[in-house]
Amino acid sequence: MTHGPGEGRQARVAARRAVLFVAGSVFAFWIVASGSLRPADLAIGVVVALVLGSWSVRFLWSGKPPVVPGRLLRALPGHLLLLAGEVAMAAVHVARLVLDPRLPIRPRLVQCRTGLRSPAARTTFALSLTLTPGTLAVDADAGCFLVHCLDDDSARRLLDGALERRVARMFGEDLA
Repeated sequence: MTHGPGEGRQARVAARRAVLFVAGSVFAFWIVASGSLRPADLAIGVVVALVLGSWSVRFLWSGKPPVVPGRLLRALPGHLLLLAGEVAMAAVHVARLVLDPRLPIRPRLVQCRTGLRSPAARTTFALSLTLTPGTLAVDADAGCFLVHCLDDDSARRLLDGALERRVARMFGEDLA
């Protein structure tokens, strides 16, 4: 199959746009994370952003770049806000456990089966619960997560299913 001369050019232009989009996103994160607008920091940020942008477009999305549904983009800020609240409450709970030896620290491994089907939904679930102090996903296999919980309250929060339901709604999945 022969391609016209314009198709190769279109592909290169699309790849450059993708690199610039990823680099722009990385650079915006760099500015927020570094908290600095000094020229040297900005220059380093531009170089890092361009390298990561080029690398990700070439190796991570060598075919078509992933498409993020609008529903997911609309749900993400709410999920992140709720997750931040849960992280703050769990951090206070863990701090109380650590600072007061009379509180029951009962570490255990809990199996958590999930009805989430897509790899992206499962990954979001695992990362969200790992970000929450007191829980850590240590293994995952076909919809079953092995989670280290610091105490009974951490295990109850995991097993109540609220996080899984929120992730399912975000990805438009019905839980079985």
